[in-house]
Order: sequence, then structure tokens, then C-alpha cells
Amino acid sequence: MVIADYFKTIEQFLVNSKLIVDKTVDFKEFSSDEGMVRGRLLFLGGYVLTFMEYIQMGKERPKYRFNLSDSKGDMIFRYDNAAHHKEITTFPHHKHVRTEVRPSKEVGLTGVVAEIETMILNEFGS
Repeated sequence: MVIADYFKTIEQFLVNSKLIVDKTVDFKEFSSDEGMVRGRLLFLGGYVLTFMEYIQMGKERPKYRFNLSDSKGDMIFRYDNAAHHKEITTFPHHKHVRTEVRPSKEVGLTGVVAEIETMILNEFGS
């Protein structure tokens, strides 16, 4: 798979979501196997995901951040791989949940959106 195919997969995934009510997504292709996707997704219930994902196909993501806030702008969670929590067993991957930092595996946009959709469906019912 080349980066353009990955971007098409992301676009289709977002189009198919029934819980995203507005989106701004920017795709940047640096080479056939390297690129960046970033943007803002507005979900049912006023949840906002701002994100950036730097991708090198076939390798671990060099950099990512996914920040979910509620309708008041309060953070619900943030995934990132910034090298600032060396005490976490999954360093550099981690998840901020309110005031807590938790171990996390590497995540991507589709996985984070699926997690948010599950959270919303649990809150509002399916």
C-alpha cells in the first residue's frame, strides 16, 4: 500500500461514519510512502477531535496526537507519542485521561474514531 491508498481509506472511513457531523481534513503526501493527515472532526453531541498523524508506510508512526474534547472544550482524552513520559511502560506511546497518564499502544485515526463512536453510542444509545 502506498500513502495515497492509505489516505483514500481514511477518507472513505470518515465519509461512512454516521456520527461525524462536520470535518476538516488535510492530507499531505511527501513521497509514495510518507505523508501527514491532520484535521478536526465534530461528532454528534458536540465532541471535537483534533488530530495529526505522520505516517511512513510499513513503519511505526513517527509522530501522532489525537485530542478529544467535549462541547465545552474540556479534554476527555489525548493520545500521543511525544517523548515526555519515560516512566510509562509503553513509552513513548501514552494516553492522557483527564489528569492521568496511562500506557497505550500505538494508535491511528481509524482506531481513535472507532473508540469515540463507541463512547458516543454508549452515551446516547444506538
